[in-house]
Amino acid sequence: MTFFCSKLVVVMKKRFFQSRLNQSGQAVLVILLIISVLLVVGLSIASRSVTDIKISQQSQEAARALWVAQAGLEEAIKTNATVGVGTTASLGGINYSVTKADIGGVTDFVFPGNFLPDDEPAILSLAGYTGKQLTFYWGKEGTPNNAETTPALEVTIIYKSGGNYLTNRYVYDPYQSRATKTYFANASSGGTCGGVNFAFNSGPIDIPASSYFARLKLLFNDVPQPIGVRGSAALPPQGSCYESTATIPESGVSRKLQQCQLTDTTPAIFDYVLFSGKSITQ
Repeated sequence: MTFFCSKLVVVMKKRFFQSRLNQSGQAVLVILLIISVLLVVGLSIASRSVTDIKISQQSQEAARALWVAQAGLEEAIKTNATVGVGTTASLGGINYSVTKADIGGVTDFVFPGNFLPDDEPAILSLAGYTGKQLTFYWGKEGTPNNAETTPALEVTIIYKSGGNYLTNRYVYDPYQSRATKTYFANASSGGTCGGVNFAFNSGPIDIPASSYFARLKLLFNDVPQPIGVRGSAALPPQGSCYESTATIPESGVSRKLQQCQLTDTTPAIFDYVLFSGKSITQ
C-alpha cells in the first residue's frame, strides 16, 4: 500500500510539472504571436510614414521645378530668345532651359490649340506675303449644318496702296438659309489643312500687294472652332512656341511647360471704329 501511494505521488508530480511546462510553452507562443503582430503593424506604419514623407518631398520638389520652369518661360518670352541652351541656367539650385521654335513659314498653318473661341479674333501676319492667294478653313469636321452650330467666317485684309491704308473684307457663311438674309458669300464644304480636317473653306482669295495682316473672326458661333489657312506660297512666321524644362539635380524631378506667342491681336474696338482720312462723306 505504501509503495502504491508513493508511486501515485510520483505520477501526480510528473503530470503537474508537464502541465506547467505545457502552459509555459503556450505562453511563449502567445507572446511571440503578439510580438509578431506588433512588429508587422509597426513596420507597416513606418513604411507608410516613409512613403508619405517621400511623396510630400516629391510634391514640394515638383512645385519648385514648376515655378522655375514658369520663370524661365517668362524670361524667354520677354527676351524673345532661348535660355540655358548650350549653357547651364540655374535658379535656386534648379537647372532650367527654354527652347524657342518659330511657327509658320510653310504653306499650311493651323492656329495653335486648334480652336478659336467665340468672338475672339485671330491675326495672320502677311508681312512680305504679297500678290498671292490664301484659302481659309474653319469649323470642326462633322458639325451639324444649322444656325446654332455652323459659324460664318469674317476675313479682313489690311494693306497699303498709293500711300493709303485700306481694307478688303470677306464674309463666308456655310448656312445658306442665313446667308440669303445676310448676303454673305457661300462657303465650300470640307477640306484638309495642316493635317486637320475642316468642315468649310473659303476658296482662294487674292491678296493685295503690300498686305500687312489678315484679321479672322468667327460669327454666329457658340462653341470654339479650329481655323487654318493655306497659302499659294510659304506663309511668313506667325510667332514662336517656347518649351521650358526645369530639373532638380539631386532627385531628378523635372517639369515642363509650353506656350505659343502669336502675332499680337488688334483690339476688339478695331471692328467698330469708322475712320476717314478726309471727311465722313468721302
